[in-house]
Amino acid sequence: MLRTPTSTTERVRRGHRGDPFPGQAPEHPRRRHAGLALLGVGVALGAAVLLVSAGVAGAKGSPVVLATARGSLGKVLVTSSGATLYRYTPDGTAGKATCTGGCASLWPPLTVPAGTTAPKGGPGVGKLGTTAAAHGVRVVTYHGMPLYRYAPDSGTSTQGQGIGGIWFVVHPSSAATTTPTTAKAPSSGY
Repeated sequence: MLRTPTSTTERVRRGHRGDPFPGQAPEHPRRRHAGLALLGVGVALGAAVLLVSAGVAGAKGSPVVLATARGSLGKVLVTSSGATLYRYTPDGTAGKATCTGGCASLWPPLTVPAGTTAPKGGPGVGKLGTTAAAHGVRVVTYHGMPLYRYAPDSGTSTQGQGIGGIWFVVHPSSAATTTPTTAKAPSSGY
């Protein structure tokens, strides 16, 4: 007499995946692996969406821009995750982000989801808005200035301050035309 495994442990030990429903053929091993492959693709796509979203500022209702102290630079604007924010002087006050292409790879703009026109500022941070950019993305502005991060920065660093004489941290009390108080020697790049 052939004995059929009854417990899940016994089925697994003997290599059974389970009994088919009456009238149903057993699952083919390739079909099972195809399902697992699709699940893996779904997980990978989900992770990619999270990575892409990392460049997008703040969740709905949470502050997108905060003010915090950065050593000798005093209080400066930062993202909700603490990354230092900068202004690009060639942008002026026209409210248009002109750092694009390769420039935006090194200096990614602070963005919010499409449809967001009034990002939230933390205590002492007002005058936030947005400007249109490519692919329906909205770039956060402060007093009309688009805000950017500096890719090599990590943690609380301010390595972008004064680069090329055109990139500067943004002080929460400053208007768009405020000139910087500290500048680094120009380096290669933007």
